[in-house]
Amino acid sequence: MEKVEEKKIVEEKKEEKKVVEQKVEQKKIEEKKPVKKEFDPNQLSFLPKEVALPRKENNKGLDNQTRRDIDELYGEEFGDLGTAEKDFIRNNLRDIGRITQKYLEYPQVAAYLGQDGMNAVEFYLHPNGDISDLKIIIGSEYKMLDDNTLKTIQIAYKDYPRPKTKTLIRIRVRYYLGGN
Repeated sequence: MEKVEEKKIVEEKKEEKKVVEQKVEQKKIEEKKPVKKEFDPNQLSFLPKEVALPRKENNKGLDNQTRRDIDELYGEEFGDLGTAEKDFIRNNLRDIGRITQKYLEYPQVAAYLGQDGMNAVEFYLHPNGDISDLKIIIGSEYKMLDDNTLKTIQIAYKDYPRPKTKTLIRIRVRYYLGGN
């Protein structure tokens, strides 16, 4: 009787083993099926990923304000500039802003009237130190402040660093009345 029971137990174990092996084989087969990814037309890019996101690489070492000014004032146009222009802007935009600030005087009437704000100018800086095409690109809402910014740039540019090629410069000028 013991032999019959042992045979049954051995046969049952063999059957269990076969069932387990079949389940393992089925799982292996299921795992090998390729997963289809959904196509999203909004994720298309004609540039490789290394080229599509160069901003962080190229702007390493820039202070946050310079990075923000480049992003906001130049936007995508920055990518269209030549290498020499980009390098000059990255290395000198902050200094150009500081030099401008040194020459900036708050118009007395504007201060008296409580006018403050921010504007932005654009001009070309030439290798010989000259500037051209000076204009306001973001107004402060006050003509007096905008005119003062243009006048200040026309005085300060002689001290700006000189680029190797004609370079498009865009800077912000802030007018702030302290107090309150």
